[in-house]
Amino acid sequence: MIKREHLGMAIEAVYAVDRESGYGLRELFDAARISIPTADDRRARDSGGRGFYYYFEGERVDIPKTDFVAEGIATLEQSLVLKLGELREKQIRAARWVSGNVRQLAGDIRRAGAEAVVDYELRRLAMRPEGLDEPLRMPDPKSPGQHFSGHLSGGQAVRFMPLPLVRAALLQVAGPRFEFFNVRFILRGWSDGTLPWIYACISRQQVLGLVKLQLHRQAVNTRIEVRYIARRMPQHLDTETPPKGVGTFLLAGVWMLWHTCYPQVRHIFLDGEVGARKFYLDCGFREQRSCRYVLETPGGYLLTAIADMADDSRPPTGSLRPGLESLIGASIKRMQRGSRGRSRESALRFINRCLMARHQPYPATTALARLLKYQHRIPEATALIDVATRTGKVRIAGETPDSQTTVLIVNDARFALHLQGVFHLESPKRVEAFNRALAHASIAGRWHAMAIEPADQEQLLWVHTADYLERLEKTSGRQLVTLDLDTQTTERSWEVACLAVGGVFRLMDGICGGLALRGIAAVRPPGHHAEPDRAMGFCLLNNVALAARYLQRIHGVGRIMIVDLDAHHGNGTQAVFYDDDSVLFVSTHRFPAYPGTGNFGEIGHGRGRGFNVNIPMDRGAGDREYATVIHRIIDPLADGFKPEFILVSLGFDLYLHDRLGGMRVTPEGYGMLTAKLIQMADRQCRGRIAFVLEGGYSVKGIEACGIKFLQRLCQPERDGHDRPDFQPQRFPFVPASISKVIEVQKAFWPQLV
Repeated sequence: MIKREHLGMAIEAVYAVDRESGYGLRELFDAARISIPTADDRRARDSGGRGFYYYFEGERVDIPKTDFVAEGIATLEQSLVLKLGELREKQIRAARWVSGNVRQLAGDIRRAGAEAVVDYELRRLAMRPEGLDEPLRMPDPKSPGQHFSGHLSGGQAVRFMPLPLVRAALLQVAGPRFEFFNVRFILRGWSDGTLPWIYACISRQQVLGLVKLQLHRQAVNTRIEVRYIARRMPQHLDTETPPKGVGTFLLAGVWMLWHTCYPQVRHIFLDGEVGARKFYLDCGFREQRSCRYVLETPGGYLLTAIADMADDSRPPTGSLRPGLESLIGASIKRMQRGSRGRSRESALRFINRCLMARHQPYPATTALARLLKYQHRIPEATALIDVATRTGKVRIAGETPDSQTTVLIVNDARFALHLQGVFHLESPKRVEAFNRALAHASIAGRWHAMAIEPADQEQLLWVHTADYLERLEKTSGRQLVTLDLDTQTTERSWEVACLAVGGVFRLMDGICGGLALRGIAAVRPPGHHAEPDRAMGFCLLNNVALAARYLQRIHGVGRIMIVDLDAHHGNGTQAVFYDDDSVLFVSTHRFPAYPGTGNFGEIGHGRGRGFNVNIPMDRGAGDREYATVIHRIIDPLADGFKPEFILVSLGFDLYLHDRLGGMRVTPEGYGMLTAKLIQMADRQCRGRIAFVLEGGYSVKGIEACGIKFLQRLCQPERDGHDRPDFQPQRFPFVPASISKVIEVQKAFWPQLV
């Protein structure tokens, strides 16, 4: 327990360095505004031994017991300076505070306290470090050095790197954020030369975790010790939930250091607390003696984190490649021996991640070779081999896909995690209905599912602003966040949204790589309402707009046509390409209706004038009206634009019984529209067309229309003869809206008549 003399000693230590602060603390201490709990204080009895604490201005201030035992009075010094800095900021703000954002105010007060601690600790040094005022910079992922990229369990992109000695990092370490680590600890490492052994998990300029290592060099037994490891702890009034998987990511970084920089090391070890025993054992550590853990062969989620981190754009160095190949072999052997439960699940996750390697081929080729060798002994081998060959990462010698008959499908069980347990029209039941359509006997064996992974956040910046992505990422782990009147997120929505974009990217890779001519990404959440800087209409990230940018940047596609076939206007996609002449955006939608955009006069701006075509449809439009739209407008536009690739934002809310659509398209109508779009792709861009799921809020409609859609997608008629009653030329019917579109757009597209 903290005693009165402990506080007095800490205040005297502060006074010796900073007289003004020390004097202020003395006055507060003498006035009993800094105090310790009394013996009969009920709150003292309720502490439960969780740590030491004192009172500052009536507020309980907890001191981690481990820190106090290890650092003694120094821990109290920093805590007192922090609280004094916060008090001064409170007094300044109180003089002029009227109203405002309370959370922002609390953050400013905390920052003032952190500034006070950093300034105080720098005063204690005989010489200040150079470059303290430099920004917190991330190293170039392709540059050599002891830094690695990866993802946390929620899909958040993070970096493992040496902790930069800059003020921005010290401010984040100040206070009780990290157990074991504080500003004095970091500066002491700079003074005694051990700072290079302190590594951080950093994402978007935020330090999420820290680890300090020590190398024990011996003649035959060189080891790496994990001296301290900690993740950032939440503070009062924090608006974000700490991400999960930081500890696992840090240990993966230590394993990578071992195999890239210190191949002579035999193992990693640490002395851990009893409460962390299960975590270390799950990661593959074995208990050598009480609280001593040794890691030779990783396990659990640590395996997947290592595979993710090892998929580096830089060539492998040291013993990284043989180390990872050894882990692959051990995992296949466990599966071959019939291991059960968590051990088998972790091996499957690890092998699947190796098969999805994007930068280095050896993880996928090694895993595939082992699977082929033991496929008769491993029940999951066939499915894993199928994953490897369908993604296009590896190919079995002598086997080539028939791109003329193959249809690629992106559908992942993880899409159901968005808005799970929440009543919402955009519910997991939508993908369940589409999956039932996929299981229909008429299309059995005619499609291939693709394994997917989340998109990188750098790729999301092709369409969305950094500020918006940061706000969206902060919803990760929070039970329910409302972004606008219609759009909410739950704990894993950010992860699922990144996965949806990654799935669309893999579909683009499959088609451009020759695995197929067409396919559909049955993803959620939908995307065509999402604008660069905000979520809208159930949409978080604009999947189809990002697909277009991916085609342009990664596959060098020049001209892309986007057809938005949904009951609601794709305002987000329009916003992205409004001044872009490389993408022709055509939207058919009910008007007036949500979101209120998409009228005739919205034709684009600057270079994009004429490349934004809106086709407002009356409520109740059905099969004939949409057949006429394709015949009179979309087909001629494609003839004039000559796209190299066609993307379709496909909503099933045109279905005649959809609760939000207000249109009257039948399931047969969906089959007809699909066939016409495929025929258009055959004529214009060698058949390359990808559909991306958008709206549709009738579960029955998604299944019924999905079956007709998939039947045409998997076996389209190529002779140009659809159902006779849908042939537009058989009737003179031309809605007034179509005539108006032609009138507005014919100045840009003479093909419209």
